[in-house]
Amino acid sequence: MVEIPYGKRMKPRYVRFLIITAVGIALVAFGLDIPWLLITLIVLGVLNAVVCVGALYVLTKQPHTVSDDELRLRQLGFFDWRIPTADLGAAQVAERSHKGQRSVEVIGDALVIQSLTRTNVTVPFHEPQLVDLGKTGARQVERVEFWADDPDRAVREINARTT
Repeated sequence: MVEIPYGKRMKPRYVRFLIITAVGIALVAFGLDIPWLLITLIVLGVLNAVVCVGALYVLTKQPHTVSDDELRLRQLGFFDWRIPTADLGAAQVAERSHKGQRSVEVIGDALVIQSLTRTNVTVPFHEPQLVDLGKTGARQVERVEFWADDPDRAVREINARTT
């Protein structure tokens, strides 16, 4: 199994959120004399910090992976899809911008797993695949587009297992 990291673009954003949250908690703690509001804002700040630390952890410890049997694509802790390598066509580097509303969604005939509105790897399927994203229902897709920190390596590793 080979890891395909995807968090390089998102990590700085979560670190900034974490720093802003810490500064915000400190300012609230020193600036407010209303006990119930102080406690409420500190609790919300701590919860936000926990979410940021959790996102950083997931970005580091749960990358996309490819093995002889499957390509596993993830998006933080919210999306995890396993595709048998036998169903994959030849992967290509293809950087694209997307105007999607969600980080994982079907756009046209592609399942798009965005990193800050960008993807850089596209993998077609031999046959259309069914993907269920919950609220939007099951949809057929003909390819998947996702972000990899090193797209050339990702394409090499995927294609080594599909050809």
